[in-house]
Amino acid sequence: MNRHEILAKPHWQPNAASPILLSMPLAELHALDSLVEFMTEHDCTELTPSDCHVWARLNGGLSSIDSAIAAMLKTDGPTAAALGPLRAARAPFSICTRFAGISREPQRDYQRKISLYPEDLPKDWQQHLAHIKNRRDDGKIKLAPDIYDRMTRKLCQFGWFLRENGMDLDFTIEALRAFYAYETTRTSNRGAKLRPATITATFNDLRDFMRFSKAYSKTLVKELDSLLIKLRDRDKVETSQKFAALANIDVTTIHPRAHEILKRVRKYANPAHRHIQRNRALAIAVPPLTPLRREWHDLRFGRDLIWSDGRYRLRDYKLRKTRHRAGRETYPGSVHPSVQHFVDARLLQDDDDKYLETLRKRAQEQEWPLFVHPDGTLVAENYVSQVWSSEFGTGAHICRSIVYDIVFSISEDATLAGMLLNDHTSQQARKKYTGDRAKQAALAAAGKEIGDIFDDFDV
Repeated sequence: MNRHEILAKPHWQPNAASPILLSMPLAELHALDSLVEFMTEHDCTELTPSDCHVWARLNGGLSSIDSAIAAMLKTDGPTAAALGPLRAARAPFSICTRFAGISREPQRDYQRKISLYPEDLPKDWQQHLAHIKNRRDDGKIKLAPDIYDRMTRKLCQFGWFLRENGMDLDFTIEALRAFYAYETTRTSNRGAKLRPATITATFNDLRDFMRFSKAYSKTLVKELDSLLIKLRDRDKVETSQKFAALANIDVTTIHPRAHEILKRVRKYANPAHRHIQRNRALAIAVPPLTPLRREWHDLRFGRDLIWSDGRYRLRDYKLRKTRHRAGRETYPGSVHPSVQHFVDARLLQDDDDKYLETLRKRAQEQEWPLFVHPDGTLVAENYVSQVWSSEFGTGAHICRSIVYDIVFSISEDATLAGMLLNDHTSQQARKKYTGDRAKQAALAAAGKEIGDIFDDFDV
C-alpha cells in the first residue's frame, strides 16, 4: 500500500495534508496506520503494553514497534502517551530476539563424517537402489518414502565403514560381522553408546535393501537375521529398563507437575525464560493424552491443529511413521479440554486473555508452529522427549505405555482403544508397550474373578 492509499483512509482525512505525514518514511507510516486500525478494531482507547505487544506480534514484531515509536515522535513528540506502552512492549521483543535455542534446522555447512555420498556408492548398489525405487513407484512393493531414504543413508554409512577399514565394498559375512562390532561399540556425538533400537533399525534397513534388491544369497540374509536376533535380545533389556522407569513415574503427578510449572511462570523476570517454561509445561501436559511419537515439533496451527467446537483438534492428520501406508486412517486426536489451557498459554504468552481468539485465528491463518524458541526459531525434533527425560528420567515415548497402563486398568478389551490411540496395529506392539503394572493389575483382576467363582461353591 502506498502513501496516498494510506492517507486516503477515513481516519487520516483530517490530517491527510500534514507535511509530517507526507514526508514520513513509508515504513513508519505503515506501522502508525496499522496501530491505529488495531486500536479501532479492538476498542483500545488507551494503549497498554499488552495491546502494543499483541499488535506487534501480529504485524512485524520488533521492527514495527521501532517504526511506530519513530512515527509517534514525529507526530506527537516525546511526551506522547503511547510511547510508554510501545517501549514497554519493545523490551520483551528485544530480549527474546537475542535468545537462541537449539534449532531443528540442519547445519548449512554439514559435512559427512561417517557416511559416503550416494553417488560414491558402488555402481551395482546404485543400480539396486534405482530398481527398488522404480518398483516402489510402480506399486510393486509397498515401501514408504522415508524407509527408502533411510535405506539409502544406511548403505552410505555401511559403505563408509568398509572403505575406512580397507575392505571391499560388498555384502559379505565378514563385512556384516565387522560392521555389527563397530555399531555396537561406537559412541554418539554426546559420548553415549548407540541404543540397541538404533542399531537394530540400521540392520533392518540393510536387510530391506538385500531383500528388495533380490541380488544376495539366502546365506547372507540368514547371517543378517542372526545379527538382528542378538540386537533384539539387547533391545528387550532396554525395554525392561523403560518399564523400570515407568514404574518410577507416578502418573498422577504428571499433570500437577505441568500445572506447577505453568503457575510459576510469572516468577521469572526474563520474558524468554517465561516462554521456555510455558513450552516445558505444554510438553509435559499434552503428550500423555495424545501420544504422537516425535512429531510435536512439527505440528502447526491451521495445517494440523485447528480450534473447532471448543477444542483443539488434529485435522486430516496422519502419523508420520505410518502416513505413507495405504489404508491407514487419519489420526483422530485432539487436545483434551483439561489441558488445552497449556496451548492457550503458548498463544497468549504474557498478553491479555481478551486477545486469545484473535491469536488463535492468526495462528491458524499463518500456520504458527506449536513449539518455538523465544527468538521464533523451531525447536529440535526431540524437544518434547528431552523435557520428559529431564523431568521423569525417560523420553516421551513412555506416554504410549502410560496409555496402555490406564486402559488396561479398565479392562483388557479396552486396550483395543489404546491401540487406536497409540496408532498400533499389531498385538506385538500392544504387548511391548504394556507395562508391568498393567500386567499385574490384570493378574489381580483375574485372581479376584477366580476367587469369586470359588466363593460361589463355598458352602
